Amino acid sequence: MRQTKPGYNLQIGTENQLILDFALYPNPTDTLTYIPFMQSFASRYGRLPWKEIADSGYGSEENYRYMEEHGMEAFVKYNMFHKEQRMHYAPSPFHQDSLYYNEEHDYHVCPMGQHMNRIGTKRARTESGYHTESARYQARNCHGCPLRGLCFKGKGNRIIEVNHRLREYKRKAAGRLTSEEGRMHRAQILFL
Repeated sequence: MRQTKPGYNLQIGTENQLILDFALYPNPTDTLTYIPFMQSFASRYGRLPWKEIADSGYGSEENYRYMEEHGMEAFVKYNMFHKEQRMHYAPSPFHQDSLYYNEEHDYHVCPMGQHMNRIGTKRARTESGYHTESARYQARNCHGCPLRGLCFKGKGNRIIEVNHRLREYKRKAAGRLTSEEGRMHRAQILFL
């Protein structure tokens, strides 16, 4: 049996618990409603907010870029933020975000110390038409590696795709969210 879900999404903008703006969208995901909602806000008030506080449903590359380009200080979570903040959180050493990255020479290093060199760029487009880019890196030789079964299950040599722009936006977001001001904003969200 299929689950029925509403085909709409209500967005509400508040300040000090007062509703400043609202809009109804036919798209069920927050990610795709953020920019149209901000454009609605700007048309109503003649400006955008200076600070943006939102949950992880809004933490996408496209939305972070919009906030940065419009001078908004973004206290916006991304999908793994809460998990990363747990006291006993330990990311897998095999996850691509755990691999050492040499920015100067543009390569990653796998857990066995092998360089994963850049082999190209993957370009994609989101549902809203936003263009993203991910750099692709490949290990030279995974054959016979004692960690292969833990590292990845595919055939050939391991390939990872890294969106460097999104990674940088997440790094900035984490810094703001874990600051004293960020902790204060996060506490307020819990009680709305």
